[in-house]
Amino acid sequence: MMIVAGAADCQHMTTSDARIAKWNARYTAGGDVPDAPPLQLLAAAVEGVRPGRALDLACGSGRHALWLAARGWRVAAVDGAATALDLLLARAELTGCSDRVEPYVADLEAEPPEFTVAEQAYDLIVDCHFLHRPLFPAIRNGVRPGGLFVAALHIPAGDGNRGHGYLLQPGELAAMVSEWGWTALHSAEHDSVAAEDHGLGVAEIVARRPR
Repeated sequence: MMIVAGAADCQHMTTSDARIAKWNARYTAGGDVPDAPPLQLLAAAVEGVRPGRALDLACGSGRHALWLAARGWRVAAVDGAATALDLLLARAELTGCSDRVEPYVADLEAEPPEFTVAEQAYDLIVDCHFLHRPLFPAIRNGVRPGGLFVAALHIPAGDGNRGHGYLLQPGELAAMVSEWGWTALHSAEHDSVAAEDHGLGVAEIVARRPR
């Protein structure tokens, strides 16, 4: 079952509605590769980790949520695009892991929030290529002691040093996790190799919350 946090009034289209409509159109047109393998960052982070409860933020059509579910994780998969989650549900049925995936349609940038990250509810929170800084405190509180936060977020490439709403500043992610007092198991920044990310870099983190 897919849980819908809110529905747009088509007569009163907001900036949020327009943003979500763009993503729905992208997924309807097939602008995603759900069968792509997970980021090596995530695969390496959970290797040898006992499966538990995971949260995949801005999950799209399930690249990471379904990979985790197939390995025994129970995954809350959240995205604002209902069409993306329709694809996720269909693939979950085909792969036999629908009982381990809970899809939530929710705009993660909405104010007030359409999805609440429950406190200390997750053994793993994944945030790949989706940046909304107001979510960081909720992510910090949402990971259980001993749990993991895995993120890959865009930064300016090369010598760029100015972030904006959808770009972290170089060093920002690592500094934030350090301020939390968490252990960084992996921290790196590099230029993106994806063709669509020309001019962008990626900041990676795998961090463990103290027990």
